[in-house]
This record gives sequence, C-alpha cells and structure tokens, in this order.
Amino acid sequence: MVKINDRVYHVYNMGLKGTVERIEVESAQVYLAAGPAQGRLVAHVRTDDGKVVRMPVSDLMRDD
Repeated sequence: MVKINDRVYHVYNMGLKGTVERIEVESAQVYLAAGPAQGRLVAHVRTDDGKVVRMPVSDLMRDD
C-alpha cells in the first residue's frame, strides 16, 4: 500500500518518479444495475521536475 510521503514510480512509465503528497477517493462515473460502482484511490504525486500529477494508486509502486 502506498502512503503519503512515499517515494514512488509509475508502473507503466518507470522514469516517472516522485513523492506522494495526497491521496483521495475519486467517485465512480459508472452506475451499474446493482448500484454505483466503488470509487478509486488517486494519488497526487510531485515528480522530480516539480510537477504535480494525479495517478491511480493501483498504477504506483514504492521506489526502494
């Protein structure tokens, strides 16, 4: 599990590294017959070049 202040990288773009600043729940945009789908966790990551990027937590791995 990724936490705030963890050093992380994006699984599909390993050159994109940074530090998690904030984690929030994004509401689902899909409504199923059984009810609304569950929201997903999104991390705000400050990359090494200073930009803040929103990424799904499921796409992040901790950088050791």
